[in-house]
Amino acid sequence: MSAGRRFRPTDILLAPYSVFVWLGVIAWMIFLVLTALPLTLLIPFERFQNIWPHPQVGWALYFTLSRVRIVYDPRYRKRRGVMFVQNHVSVLDAHAACAAIPVPLSGLENAAHLKIPGYGWMMRLANAVALGKGEARFAAVAEQIRERVSRGISVLVFPEAHRTVDGRLRPFKRGVFQIARDAGIPVVPLAVRGMYSVLPKGAFIVRPSTLEIYVGPPIDTAGLDDEDVQALSDRVHEIIEGWIEHGRMAPDVPFAPRQSRAS
Repeated sequence: MSAGRRFRPTDILLAPYSVFVWLGVIAWMIFLVLTALPLTLLIPFERFQNIWPHPQVGWALYFTLSRVRIVYDPRYRKRRGVMFVQNHVSVLDAHAACAAIPVPLSGLENAAHLKIPGYGWMMRLANAVALGKGEARFAAVAEQIRERVSRGISVLVFPEAHRTVDGRLRPFKRGVFQIARDAGIPVVPLAVRGMYSVLPKGAFIVRPSTLEIYVGPPIDTAGLDDEDVQALSDRVHEIIEGWIEHGRMAPDVPFAPRQSRAS
């Protein structure tokens, strides 16, 4: 997959177009922020975000002139209060998530990011979950997530922690799955195929392509022990990788905790 980002002569022609995309997306996001912020003074963000500006953030994908296809697993039924687990490729990943996720959403953010003037304020208004440091951080995040879920808000996480540099799925950090277990919420795989061809990490040139976004089935975390959490991480990794590499939906085989498999 890395070969897809080698220099091509057409990249010279795509440079002016790429400038348009970058400026267009930035201007569009500023417009969405300026129009949404006044509403937050009167209405909780989660009450209106699926009308404005959540879907409109996803419209930024069309600035790339890429074809966008969203596939919902038949087992996903717009369930609220879940943890969406997405592969991490590009600065446009959150746009892909907003394009596909039809329920109120918050993001898991480094606590330091929430202190950045302007950006941090907006993320807090958007119900961001702060991930701090220290041994108690998972318990603190689980508590924040339970509070968001009580208001019908789901959470988006990137378990690879960093964007891929070659287009391939990186190993997952099991911590996010432990947090989901501790918060008592289901995990939903969210796989984006084709983003590496459009705009990978460190790239400026935007190449129109086809983006295929798959929203997988919810996987319950109730009753999982620590070994089950690792098995869950492996299962979600397998589902997302299957979509990225082969366009394959999750198999119709439910995830069973270790205790159930052993019985």
